[in-house]
Amino acid sequence: MTGRIGDLDYYELAFAADGSPDPGNPADGASLAAAVADGSIRDLFVFSHGWNSDVRSARSLYQWMFGNLSGQLGQQAEGCAAVGIIWPSLLFPEDQATAAPAAPSTGAALAAHLAPAFPRNEQDLGAIGDLLDRQPEDPQELERFHHLALRLVSSPVPPPESEDSNLQAALAATTAPLLTHAAALAAPSQSSAQDIGNPFGMLWKGAREVLRAFSYYEMKNRAGVIGSQGLGPYLGSLAGPGGQPRIYLMGHSFGARLVANALAGLPASAVGPGSPVKSLYLIQGAFSHFSFASPLPTDPARSGLLASCAGRVDGPFIATFSKADRAVGTWYPTASFLQRQDNEDVHDFMYRWEGMGHDGYQQAGTTTVPMRRPGESYGFSAGGFYCLDANAVISQDQNPFAGAHSDIRHPEVLWPVVDAFAAAAGR
Repeated sequence: MTGRIGDLDYYELAFAADGSPDPGNPADGASLAAAVADGSIRDLFVFSHGWNSDVRSARSLYQWMFGNLSGQLGQQAEGCAAVGIIWPSLLFPEDQATAAPAAPSTGAALAAHLAPAFPRNEQDLGAIGDLLDRQPEDPQELERFHHLALRLVSSPVPPPESEDSNLQAALAATTAPLLTHAAALAAPSQSSAQDIGNPFGMLWKGAREVLRAFSYYEMKNRAGVIGSQGLGPYLGSLAGPGGQPRIYLMGHSFGARLVANALAGLPASAVGPGSPVKSLYLIQGAFSHFSFASPLPTDPARSGLLASCAGRVDGPFIATFSKADRAVGTWYPTASFLQRQDNEDVHDFMYRWEGMGHDGYQQAGTTTVPMRRPGESYGFSAGGFYCLDANAVISQDQNPFAGAHSDIRHPEVLWPVVDAFAAAAGR
């Protein structure tokens, strides 16, 4: 979908769940590579949407983001291009950003909405939707639902030694405890009082949250695979003589995990000044805030999954955080903790499982600064880790589930990558 957004040439890269080019979406990989090869692209801005985005909403986000980026670059936009990543994510209907809370969807409607993101599980989703609508008072049917939901998680999960080892425990949980814990994640409803006298009602409410959580696990795993197996190797193939193009990676939500994992897919030579990546910018990232930590603050014997990639950015590591983001501040750690047992108090428990968008990089040597207005320099240094306090900017409560998670269409949100671009151009 080659075109223009403002003064920027715009390209799209579309990936399937395994990181290969998506045969169902026309992509611009060849034309982008040709433009880089002929020297017409000096700087490349890459943005990935998150897990609650369909293609239409992703393109709407890119139009706004790259349009604003073009405006902030001004005359410096010459020689710059933009890339929007399209990847198979999903959208729970009631998670859309709306002024009024959305009514819970029927099971059949949920199955229909999830089907495009799970093309190999259409029959399973149909059965899942039917069970959620019928809510049979039969333990065997609850077991059947659990089995079907587990089949949705097909992308490789993080290794057990990583900071995401909790996913292994959640996927290994037995049905009744899993559904009981998941029911605690569900938003209160008028049927809550009835559920007290009807344990099956409570368990089926938990089943609905398990569907959300397991689809979340799959999207999180999928984002990592696409980053390391798809985007990273493609970007590595673009590198030419003279260190061009200079690449600025940006991602929102699980898209932040996707672009962060792209570092793992770069060639071994992509270290320090040898890396084409001049900044990594994570906007309300929905993955562990320990991902680049070495060692983990909660376990000195382990390191974050991406700790070995800390040298693969020849520029700053930047992450926004906001306490108004309930998706990464409340739901993310609770879902991540699902079926994980330990004796920590509530504060320690939340800290152990919180996401990047809640408090930024959690490791030694980070710098925390307020989000600044366009034109106010951050003074970024190569290799530095920066946590941008976005509480005054990313603050609008857009729905009960996510809070301000997607309240990112602000000029202040784009300015850090423009400032990183200026620093790279001056080196």
